[in-house]
Amino acid sequence: MTHLRFKGSGPIPSYRPPAGRYSGRPDLIHPAEYEAGPDLVNAVNVALTLGRPLLLTGEPGTGKTQLARRLSHELELGEPLRFDARSSSVAADLFYQFDSVRHFAESQLAAARGLPSPDPSEFVRYRALGTAIRNSLAIPPRRSVVLIDEIDKAPRDFPNDLLAAVEELRFDVPELQAGELVANPAHAPIIVITSNSEKQLPEAFLRRCVYHHIEMPSDEAEARAWIERILERRLQAVHAGSGNAYGEALKVFLDLRRNGRIEKKPSTSELLDWMQALASRIDWNGPLPLEDARACIGTLAKTSGDLALALGLLSKVAPSAG
Repeated sequence: MTHLRFKGSGPIPSYRPPAGRYSGRPDLIHPAEYEAGPDLVNAVNVALTLGRPLLLTGEPGTGKTQLARRLSHELELGEPLRFDARSSSVAADLFYQFDSVRHFAESQLAAARGLPSPDPSEFVRYRALGTAIRNSLAIPPRRSVVLIDEIDKAPRDFPNDLLAAVEELRFDVPELQAGELVANPAHAPIIVITSNSEKQLPEAFLRRCVYHHIEMPSDEAEARAWIERILERRLQAVHAGSGNAYGEALKVFLDLRRNGRIEKKPSTSELLDWMQALASRIDWNGPLPLEDARACIGTLAKTSGDLALALGLLSKVAPSAG
């Protein structure tokens, strides 16, 4: 059990970002600028209390990765240790990778020169969960937040294989023949797992997680206010314009999402791309120029059918430019 408590908003006095870190990176904001809603705060605190992984789902751009950064910095644990799931990922990749090719080559070279074999530890690269377990055993011990990002991109068996990894929090490196490393329970990693809901996760895996879905509000006024907050935090220069074109660009995004014939709703991640692309071409204080909007519409519409819908919306929002 843990007595850590997550607030989800407000200042983080101990955090000092490196100079220029966030320049041009709307996906990386100062953790103090992130605001977690009350339901998300409750989910985080339940996960902390139970010592369970927190599973976050939601559209790209809704702040799943940012939540892990906010949590880690608010608890004064530094940057989260991140593992990006891929189509080739296996659970062992969470702990370490051993460069067997380079080890073999250098061992052969050493033997040819009559030198001792190289130390195998020089060819081990510890990954997110392995590093977190080692941190818990360090002197002094340190706790870490581990972010396992976009688990739905991994192979079908990965979530089930992950169960043992996150429950036992132990691993060994056979190449070193040094025995198992088992996490110190008092400093066990805090695990945040994200998914874009592109495929169904196994029930056994879901049972062992605390789950929360980050969803855009369904009410139009609430959705717009929610989007405004995201733009203000992540694209301050865009939000500062707040002119006619700004409002019209948001309307295109919201109308496209609400259209009953849409094949793929544009996400908040695609909204950020849309607004950034427009910002490089237009004056926010004037009307939305149809030609420039058409040039950028591929950031929102990702199928031929959706493109036709989007172009139709544009012709209504910005008729004077056509």
